[in-house]
Amino acid sequence: MADKRIIAVVGATGAQGGGLVRAILQDPSGGFAVRALTRNPKSDRAAELARLGAEVVEANLDHPESLKRAFQGAHGAYCVTNFWEHFSPAKEMAQAANMAKAATEGGVTHVIWSRLEDTRRWVPLDDDRMPTLMTEYKVPHFDAKGEANHLFADHGAPTTFLLTSFYWIT
Repeated sequence: MADKRIIAVVGATGAQGGGLVRAILQDPSGGFAVRALTRNPKSDRAAELARLGAEVVEANLDHPESLKRAFQGAHGAYCVTNFWEHFSPAKEMAQAANMAKAATEGGVTHVIWSRLEDTRRWVPLDDDRMPTLMTEYKVPHFDAKGEANHLFADHGAPTTFLLTSFYWIT
């Protein structure tokens, strides 16, 4: 692992992050090792990733210092949030800011931010074709992720913005 560049994957035990972890692990000649970030490194899913060869590290999107430690020494980071866990656009924004800041402070060379479209660009809040939810969103889980894009640039994190309107689970 020492001769391979480390990719830190947020949400490693979830659908998106788990798929990426497995893809990296299944490509031994790819030049990358994977650091699987999870809140619960003792979970069955985390144990399975460790068994497959991932470095499993505890990190929490609500605790910036845990993210900074987890990103330390990583070449790249895959960042994703889980709106369905908390249903809070404000929490999405805070977690994205935590990841962006931690990636910059942790010296990550490149970040991939798994984002969604901010639907308000096409359906303004005063457009009654769609209801306005939570006073400022048309589609909260899309809009908050789209709104968070600037946070990565604001923190100086070199970022690829991956638009994941939907993805296949394998």
